[in-house]
Amino acid sequence: MKSDWIDLGPLSEFPAEQPVLRKDDAGRRFACVLRGGEVHALDDRCPHQGYPLSQGALRGGVLTCAWHNWKFDIATGACSFGGEPVRRYATRVDGGRVQLNRAVDTAAEVRRLVAGLREAILRDEPARALREGLRLGALGLHRAETGLGSLHLAFEVLARDGAERAEHGFDHGLALLADLCTWIERGWVPTEEAFVVAVHAVGEASARLGPRGKGPGKAGGRSPLARIADFELDEPEKVSEALAAERRDEAEARMRELVEVRGVAGARRALMPFVAQHLHDYGHGAIFLAKALELAGRFSGAADEVLAASTVQLAWATADTSLPPFAATRAALARVAELPLPGPEAAAASAASVASVAEAAAAPAVSASTRAAPLDPAERAAFEAEVLAGERPAVEATVRWLARGAGPLALLGAIGHAAALRLARFDPAWEQRLDADVGVLDVTHAVTFAEAAAALGREALPREAAQLAVLAAGFVGKLRAADVAHAAHAAHVAHAAAPAGTAARAPGGTLLQAAEARDVGGALAIARELDAAGRRRAFAELAPFAAFDAAVRPIFTAHAVKTLEALHRLESSDPQPDGAYLEALLTYLVPVRRELNARRIAAVARKFMSDGRPPEGLY
Repeated sequence: MKSDWIDLGPLSEFPAEQPVLRKDDAGRRFACVLRGGEVHALDDRCPHQGYPLSQGALRGGVLTCAWHNWKFDIATGACSFGGEPVRRYATRVDGGRVQLNRAVDTAAEVRRLVAGLREAILRDEPARALREGLRLGALGLHRAETGLGSLHLAFEVLARDGAERAEHGFDHGLALLADLCTWIERGWVPTEEAFVVAVHAVGEASARLGPRGKGPGKAGGRSPLARIADFELDEPEKVSEALAAERRDEAEARMRELVEVRGVAGARRALMPFVAQHLHDYGHGAIFLAKALELAGRFSGAADEVLAASTVQLAWATADTSLPPFAATRAALARVAELPLPGPEAAAASAASVASVAEAAAAPAVSASTRAAPLDPAERAAFEAEVLAGERPAVEATVRWLARGAGPLALLGAIGHAAALRLARFDPAWEQRLDADVGVLDVTHAVTFAEAAAALGREALPREAAQLAVLAAGFVGKLRAADVAHAAHAAHVAHAAAPAGTAARAPGGTLLQAAEARDVGGALAIARELDAAGRRRAFAELAPFAAFDAAVRPIFTAHAVKTLEALHRLESSDPQPDGAYLEALLTYLVPVRRELNARRIAAVARKFMSDGRPPEGLY
């Protein structure tokens, strides 16, 4: 670090124990205090809101900002009350004159700011986190080409910190972070506002929690080459084995070393067999893995923590399709296991013909059968009708089409469209019932799971992709009871979810204006006038509303964002796109929804204590 000393004047002009203001030629301000024979210099701008510390009071070596009572140790710059610390500058006295070094030790400053940012996340203080993130960005260390701009490093710290402290692994806050980063890069939402939302979503879930306990690694004193040799032989399979046995610490430790040796692609390959076996945690297993892979690919410095968190989440997850209500799905998966689909041995042999053994083990293998041509319109309509008819017809139709040679991705595209139809048909009466633990968020999972299954299926083995198609179809079919009665559907989408005293209106304003007015009927009327390009623009137009205005609690914001993004991706990849995706979004996103239903919580608890039985559900 090159020094940059400037003269602040004679020592005689610095009264003891009193803050004084000094400026340099560029107008930069320094609050200086002579105490114990030493001149201490701090940035005069309070790091809270910029009020002058030189007008504060000094007591016992602590300088207090006069405006909001933040307190700073003049010897270190540390903040003992308030928020982040203040920058401190080195000083010296030479020939009776005080000199100050304006040079900044960049490495030390990065450490200071990152520590402050992590403390702000720990305390769920978004405003403080943004200030520290902007200061970090002002150092100019971010890559110019990143779409996240000067906040790139702050976003990476957030991803790593959130993954490290997520008590039960990857969660909604981290999934929201992945989608918000995508939206920033597309220009859909402003960077600073998105960072605030992401910090609160990550921070609320793990506020004041320390790093999650980590199991011991297996490396010991082995050389990197020895570890690579071991990984080539058995590591991916052993991750799934540990997950199946709920050996969480072992699974997490193996994943960390796997990421180090094989990277993100190796982690994906290790987790796919486990994820494709069951519907985990109402779809969150696949949904969160897809988002974790996106975050790990974007922030290489956080990849180990992010994928370890995803592994921990899977280790805690319930295998829903192992439960009695999903007997039809289990039977269909057993039939898929008997289909003559290419297995991992054939895929690995094919990959080995064009790559080294190590590359083949780490890289995904995608066959032509996985990427088969889409169903024709009549076939797709018939298939979707079966998916919507219930779990059994959904999974039986999926296996039948797979046996005929239909590609899993083509089927997943149709299943995603069916999921959008199911969401658009959600009966809001479920959310009024006090005896039922059912809400619209339950049905959004069918949409986000279908999209995640398609994303994972693109780089899965053919049999894994087929399993994901069966799981997605069974999930969509299983939620049939959420539908509003067919005869009432038209009235429902136009009126039922609109705020009291409002009526559906004809197209006139913008779609965003209708959403902000919570006018479901008006929004749908406008949407139905849009062509395909207009619908794609509509998703971008509604993104800020979903991220900043649609909800208050982070869990609801996370669902709004991930559902919009999933529906946008499904429409963008659909060879036969129509208005179903946007209609599903509007019927879910626009209504005002109760985010804390105290009456239902109390009623369900009282009922359980009375009869010991679970509340009413969708199956």
